[in-house]
Order: sequence, then structure tokens, then C-alpha cells
Amino acid sequence: MNKKKIRVSVRELVGFSVNKGHIEKGRSSIMAEAAWEGTVLHTEFQKEMEKKHGGDLFGREVYLKDETSNDDVILTISGRIDGLLTGGETPYLYEVKSTGKSINDIGMNEFPEHWGQALCYGFIYLKKEKLNAIQIILIYINRDTKERREFGRYYEIAELKKTYMSFVMNHLSWMTQIRKWEVIRDISIKNLKFPFTNYRLGQRQMAEKAYISIRDKTRLFTQAPTGIGKTMGAMFPAVKALGEGILDRIFYLTAKTVTAGIAVDNYKRLCDAGLNLRAVVITAKDKVCPLEKRNCDPDFCDRARNYYERAPNAVKDLLNNQFLDRVIIKKYADLYNVCPFELALDASLYCDMIIGDYNYLFDPRVKLLRFFDEISERYCFLIDEAHNLVDRGRDMFSCEVDKKSILELKRNTDPKWDDLKKRLEKINRELNILKKERFEEGKGTVYDSSREIPGKLVTACSRCTAIMEKYIDCDMEDEYNILFMDLYFNLLFFCKVSEMYDERYATFYIRRSKNMHVKLMCLDPSYLLGKAMDKGISSILFSATLEPAQYYKGILGGRDKDRSISLPSPFPDENLKVAVEGRISTKYKDRDTSYDDIAFVLRDSFKIRTGNYIIFFPSYKYLRDVLVAFEQICGDMEILVQEPGMNEAEREIFLQRFNKHGENTLIAFAVMGGIFGEGIDLAGEKLSGVAIIGTGLPTVCPEREMIRSYYDECNGRGFDYAYTYPGLNRVLQAAGRVIRSETDKGFVILIDSRFAKRQYRNLYPYWWKPRYFIGDDWAVSNYIDSI
Repeated sequence: MNKKKIRVSVRELVGFSVNKGHIEKGRSSIMAEAAWEGTVLHTEFQKEMEKKHGGDLFGREVYLKDETSNDDVILTISGRIDGLLTGGETPYLYEVKSTGKSINDIGMNEFPEHWGQALCYGFIYLKKEKLNAIQIILIYINRDTKERREFGRYYEIAELKKTYMSFVMNHLSWMTQIRKWEVIRDISIKNLKFPFTNYRLGQRQMAEKAYISIRDKTRLFTQAPTGIGKTMGAMFPAVKALGEGILDRIFYLTAKTVTAGIAVDNYKRLCDAGLNLRAVVITAKDKVCPLEKRNCDPDFCDRARNYYERAPNAVKDLLNNQFLDRVIIKKYADLYNVCPFELALDASLYCDMIIGDYNYLFDPRVKLLRFFDEISERYCFLIDEAHNLVDRGRDMFSCEVDKKSILELKRNTDPKWDDLKKRLEKINRELNILKKERFEEGKGTVYDSSREIPGKLVTACSRCTAIMEKYIDCDMEDEYNILFMDLYFNLLFFCKVSEMYDERYATFYIRRSKNMHVKLMCLDPSYLLGKAMDKGISSILFSATLEPAQYYKGILGGRDKDRSISLPSPFPDENLKVAVEGRISTKYKDRDTSYDDIAFVLRDSFKIRTGNYIIFFPSYKYLRDVLVAFEQICGDMEILVQEPGMNEAEREIFLQRFNKHGENTLIAFAVMGGIFGEGIDLAGEKLSGVAIIGTGLPTVCPEREMIRSYYDECNGRGFDYAYTYPGLNRVLQAAGRVIRSETDKGFVILIDSRFAKRQYRNLYPYWWKPRYFIGDDWAVSNYIDSI
């Protein structure tokens, strides 16, 4: 067995042995958001020391590395000393920590992990320089007041070595167990065969291109029709690359729970074929929390209290399982009385595949910092249903503040917290100033926009969060605590977004009566999505609808060296009939005169044979208007209607009706881009055809118009980027509900005169063979009758 080379930071090394205490309410997020400000304080301290002692004697960010090994593992420990002062009889090592706590409340031994890091640095330095002793100074700097407190100790190398080696041997022992698992895993991957007798048409090509992209460290944008086996086409080559040592870890990222389930099914199929690979499914915190109302305050939740003392044994026990999902994780979380969400995250460090939502990579608020803060591994990102990432990306990189939430917290804040009330009032004043600058007095909702960032508002928000952090650990009533924490994190993120603000952003102002909203809006997510994917060596993005290819490649962070491919349908062309009814206009100005014409086309098409059908509309209003006309001429057909805001149970009842077929014709009225427009699988006779009313264009609104204006400036394609391409995606997704397997047969009717125009004809998937009907006769029904 070859020795495994493992890199670990000094912080990770110490944290493995010394990480004690509670899960503080939001503490990890707070520290993540405060990291940038802490870096500034470090730099200020370092500059002072350089000025005082000179750059020859004081060194900043001094890199250190040490190596130790056993028969299985070579462990490389590295990190950077904040400050090192030499030239005297004994060197001085400075470890600097920023904090939101009052300096006077910090004791010398309050944070043993901080001393542990400093002692490790001290030993590695003395070992390297062949010295015997060192002065170690631990400095805390308050992020708000900039006050400092220092604690100093003198150490000889023998004492430092004892502490350091206890950390190293503890970590080395654990890594040896992990290495032995990896050997078993790699042998299973080497012997793993593709889990099906044959590849589907296009699936082998996808797998080969994916492997090459992983090997060559590029991104691959893959459009592959439903039924090709995209999930296995991406997962199998990634697993093979992992076994060959090209990768260290695989992330399978999804937009919805249902697609995560498909990933799990494919993973289990590989396991049935002999794969030994540890995988974890990360489920959102609110969904796994055992409390009726989530509250992560250790004074309230006993699973958060002293979590880090129980977690190591819980993780080790949990890892006796190869597959870790919500059910398995809950079992061990209950057994050890620990938080199931944090347990899943801790266990994920030792898993080979992590399955979860997009936001764990892309969203600055919830991304997995343990993987993406200090990167020492080679990751591959498998990004399913990648078309969803465009709007999700814009949402994840945007943030807004509003006057109402500021005043609500101010009203409920204890008068004793006068400094907080003043900071909240300062934000309110800045919002009032912007309101007067942007709008005249009046009622109703009005909008304005700018390409400039509101700097004074950002400063006010930043100063307010600094004051709020003082009160994080104070006792609060439950309702006030929710208001406080929600606003705190929102203001923090608003400041974070302000740091990302560049030419790809705009500021959006909304006045709704007395309320005022200011939104920092990401117009173009490509740069930030690409930057997130830079955390891995390769990304495989795939969907049934990534057309046009250059649009998706550009807007999803593709680079010149990255490739786009479009794969053929694995099913016979004759199984799908696509009819374009080009005589009817569904443009907004023409809709009032279209209801009857649409109803007659639908009636003639659906009466041909008994079956289940779905009609997709661009809006609920249009749906209801056509429904009235349709019911008047088709009263003998069963009608099912999607309603706004359907809960999970209602959705399930809606879909279960499709399990019945053959006796009566079912016509379901639904909206494009909604819960039934993508991600549902109605194979076989559960669904015989769909009709799509209109081109799916997003509703014209001020935000969408800002996107249009931005891309007009960039490439002159503003309308296409803001409306045409997103609308086409909704159409293609809705059409994709029909053919789900090689035996499925069905039809798609596109109803809108624009569908017959060259602009749209050039965008259809090449495996479609549309028949266009733009003459005087109504021949659509005759065409689809030939299926």
C-alpha cells in the first residue's frame, strides 16, 4: 500500500483534538463574515510592528511546514505565523485573534485552541531554526473598539514538542484509519464496471467527455435529453477519476430534493455493483432539527450545549456506515444527543461524495467553509439541472435591506442598549435620505435604479453589525431573538455583497408606501459562479436544457478552455411529435382574443385518444381565462388545476392522479416554470402529451429590465438574455415531461405564432423534428394522431 500524502493546516490539526464547547447561535457564520475585518486588524498590527522594529527583524505571515509519517500516511502540517520578531536573545512569536467580545472579558486560557495553534507554530519554528526557547504572545483585538489584550508565555522546545506531538499522533492515528478505508475504496473502484449492460445512446460519449474534463481540469457544459442517463453519465467517470487519484472528493450539487434523490439512487446502483465509497446527503438545517422551533442557543438546545465534546465519538460511530442520509444521521444524532445538521457536516470531512444543494458551494452565506475556506484537496463538482443556476446565482449574490425591519427591531430593543438603537436609527436616516433623493412623496409602489453603490448606507449597516455583535450572547426573548438574528445576518450579508459589488451589479430602489427597500442586485452571476467553481479542479454541468450553448456557458462561468456538448436523444425520433401551431398569437395584447381558438385546438388534440395531458400557461390568469373557454366545450373531460402556493401534500395528490390512465381523459392546467413544469417524472402512459401556451417569457418587471439593459451594454443581446432564453428554457423543460423512457410515445404542441419564426426555430433541440402549421386549416390534431 502506497503511503497517502495528507496536508493539514495547523488550525485543523489543533481543532481535531481541542475543539471543545458549544455550538454558539450563529457563531460559525458570524466568524466567517468577520474574517475579512479580522484580516484588516491583523494587517494593521503587522504594519505597526514593522514600523517599530523594522522589516529585517519583524516578519509577517511567516510560512512554516513540518512533516511526519507512519507506515500508511505522510502528514504535512503547514501554516503562517501572524508575526515573528527576531534579533534578540529569544525570538517572539505573535498569534493574533480578532474578537467581538469585550477585551476585559477574555481570560488567559479561555480559548485553548488558540494557544494550541501558537504552541505548534512555536515548535515547528524552533525545530527548523535549531533553537531551544521562544516567547509566545497571544493577542486579542476587538473588532469594534480596536482595543487589545496580550498574554505571554516563555516555552522551551521540550514542552512544545510534547504538546505538538500529542496533536500530531492523535490526527495521524485517525488519518491512518481513513487511509485504510481509501485503499478498500480504490480497489472497489478499480474493479467497478458500468452498472448497466449497455450505455444508452449518447451516455458513453457524455461519460468520456466528463472524464477527459476532470483529467484536464476543465469545465464541461452538457445538454443531454431526458432519458440519456445524465446522472450516471457524470457520476461514473467522476468515481473512476477518484479511484485513480485524480480527485480527492466529489460534490454532487442539485437545485431540488428530487434530483438529490436521483443522485442517491445512482450511487446505490454503483454500490450494488461492488462500489465501496462513503457518501453523505446534507439536508437543510431546518428540515433535520428535532426541535419544534429551531433555536441553536446552547442555553436552549441541549444538543448544541457541549456539542464538541460528544461529536468526535458520534462521528467515528456514524462512519461505520458507508451511506449517510437523513435517517442514518438522525439515528446517531439521537444516540449521542448532538445536532444532526452539524454531525452531518463533521462527518462529511471523511466522506468521498457529498450530495447537497447548490448553496453549499455557491452561496456566500451557507457555503461549506470547512471545504472551501482553505483548500488542500482536488474537488470535482457535478452540477445537476444547471439551467437553474442562473437565477439561483443572481439570488445568492444579491441582498436587500428595508426600513420596516430596521424600525421593527429598533422599537423592540431595550432602551439600555442605547448604542444599538442609535445605529439602527442611523440606517433609518440613510434610507430616508435615499428615499427623498430617489422619489417624490406619494403612495403606491415605485422603482428606481443606479449603477452606483450607496456607500453611506453600507457604512451605517457595517457599524450597526459591530454593535449588534456585542449583544449576540445576551439573554433575549424568543421573538426578539428571531428579529435580532435575522436582521443581524441580513446586514452582515448586505455588507458582504457590497464587497463583491462591481460593474456586474446595480442598486435597485423600491418605495412601497412608507417602506423603502434598497437591493444590491447581481445582474450577471458568471464571474462569482466561476470563482466558486475555481475551488475545484473540474466542474461537470448538465441539464436537458442548456440551449443556446454559448449563452449558458458564458452566464454560468465558462472559460475559453471549457467545452459545451449537446448529445442526441436515445429514443426513436418517431416517438415524439412536435407540432407548432403558428396561427395564434399569445402576446399580451392579443390574449383576450385567443381563448376560444386555444380551447378548440386543445379539444381537437386531446379527444383523439383517451389519456393524461398537461397544458402549460405563462401565468395563472391566462390559465383561468382559457379554462373558462375550455370547460364550455369539453365538459366531459376530467380537469385538474394547479393552484398558487400548493403545499407538499396538495402537490402529491395532484401528481397521484396521473397514476390512473386508460379509462377517462385527464386534462391538467399548470404554469410553466412552476412546480410541475420540471423535475416531475410521469413515464409511460401517465402522460401522453403536453400543450405549451406562449413562449414562457418572464414577466416584464423593473428588475428584469435592468438585466436587459445590462446585457444590451455588454453584447447587444439584452432582450434575449433577459427574456427569450429564460423563456425558452421553461418551454423546453415543460416539453421534457413527455418522453421519459425508450418506450414512451407522446406529443408536444407549441401554441404561439412566435414559435414558427426563425428566431425560435434556430433554438430548438436538434433531435426535435417540428411540424409547422401556419396555414388556414387546423391540422395539428391530424398530425399528432399519427403517433
